[in-house]
Amino acid sequence: MKTLGYLEIGGEFLVVFSALMWISQMAWIPYIFAIGTVLFSIGRLAQGTDHILAEIPKEKRLQAERLLRQRYFGIVFLFIASTLMFAKTPMHLYQGIYILKSSWLVPFICFTVIEVYTAFRIPQLRNNK
Repeated sequence: MKTLGYLEIGGEFLVVFSALMWISQMAWIPYIFAIGTVLFSIGRLAQGTDHILAEIPKEKRLQAERLLRQRYFGIVFLFIASTLMFAKTPMHLYQGIYILKSSWLVPFICFTVIEVYTAFRIPQLRNNK
């Protein structure tokens, strides 16, 4: 369990590092972002939710399960951002819709909003015993 936590933190560090270094336009930055995404998602998904739900009162468990599901959607947004980061030039997708070099920022911002929201709400549910 502790190793998975380190895996999650290491992946999160790589994701944040590569997101900050993206402006340098180095060719290896999307690969670091993708590796960080995989490490973060493995660490997060392999830990499971039992240790979080065990600390929450029964009347708040439904809210906690909803927050944990939102975290899973955040991981999906992070994978979408990871694939969009590989776009080097504007690509034509469908009838006037283009994928730009900075299109990865939209799902990444969705991921960060979900992470920040759940990071504050889950401890509040734990403390409201």
